[in-house]
Amino acid sequence: MTKPRGREQVRSAVLTATSALVAERGPDGFSVRDIAARAGVNHALVHRHFGTKADVLEQMLAADADAVVSAVVESGLPTSGEAGADVVAELLDLLAARPSYWRTLVHAVLDSPEAAVPGTASTTELFSGLWRDAEGEGAVSTSVAGVTVLGWLIFGEFMADATGADVVDVRRAIAEQVSSLISGPS
Repeated sequence: MTKPRGREQVRSAVLTATSALVAERGPDGFSVRDIAARAGVNHALVHRHFGTKADVLEQMLAADADAVVSAVVESGLPTSGEAGADVVAELLDLLAARPSYWRTLVHAVLDSPEAAVPGTASTTELFSGLWRDAEGEGAVSTSVAGVTVLGWLIFGEFMADATGADVVDVRRAIAEQVSSLISGPS
């Protein structure tokens, strides 16, 4: 493996390493030295280019949010207006495939609620546009839809297993519920 050289290569390697470590161990399960070792750089470079571990996590979360938005746009899913259950199911799959993103997001909100400023992640704007009606109303439904999605990502498979339900059936029911929340009354 070639060592990263230059600012951009180092930053990219550190963000990639951090994302992998979050997915494997959770956001509290590693140190800056672990990030540096995984990225193939000296730990002083992590501090130089990012600052603290919290700063690395924040920038990784922002990069992952941008990647989620890009994936949604590239998938051809609608980014505004009503979202049917099939669209929501695709979004659930897209988010489920990025555990480092939602695990770090949950960690950030739980550890530092004051730092979770609405509208700071690129996904917030995307989902707000998708999950609100044309007049921009429905903030409560949008919030409930977001909480439902995060709840599914965190506890969905566990709850399905614990109750003996089929994961695919539960996921479909979640998609239908979220779709009805964001579409509003018929």
